[in-house]
Amino acid sequence: MNKEHDILVITKNTSGIAARIMSLFNRRGYFVKKMSSGITNKEGYARLTLTVDGDKELLDQIQKQVYKIIDVVKVKIFPDEGVIRRELMLIKVKANDETRSQIVQIADIYRGKILDVTPKSLVIELTGDVKKLDGFVEIMNTYGVLEIAKSGVLAMSRGEKMWWKKFYLIKMFLLKEMVEK
Repeated sequence: MNKEHDILVITKNTSGIAARIMSLFNRRGYFVKKMSSGITNKEGYARLTLTVDGDKELLDQIQKQVYKIIDVVKVKIFPDEGVIRRELMLIKVKANDETRSQIVQIADIYRGKILDVTPKSLVIELTGDVKKLDGFVEIMNTYGVLEIAKSGVLAMSRGEKMWWKKFYLIKMFLLKEMVEK
């Protein structure tokens, strides 16, 4: 059964790494619905979070193929539970003197932040999970949505798990073995 999954890819932060990963997805016919990327707390590494539709077999295939790319350090399929997922959305909504205060009140309920006010529109920043953002958009449709910009999903496991800890321990073990030889 196909459903939406978030995949974490940790790579060395080299020129063109995101393009190489996306090229692999394109060549294999994998459809990426959302993507976010940025640096990590470990210098020299980048973090990509990709959202794809697929079943377990497809996810296993994606994981194996991405691991083959030079500079990829970690590939993880996030489970449904025990993960914090957030997206950022900017939404421009039609507003006039009569509707502006209503829109601001609704944005406050959703913990949105007003970024821009003009005589005919408001720009609101909202952060949350997909359901929260979709609910807000549904309400704003009654006022008239002019434009939406959304980031991809940012995801992180709950608790003290760290992607780099296992990688670091393996690296230290291999270095120790090389020194001993």
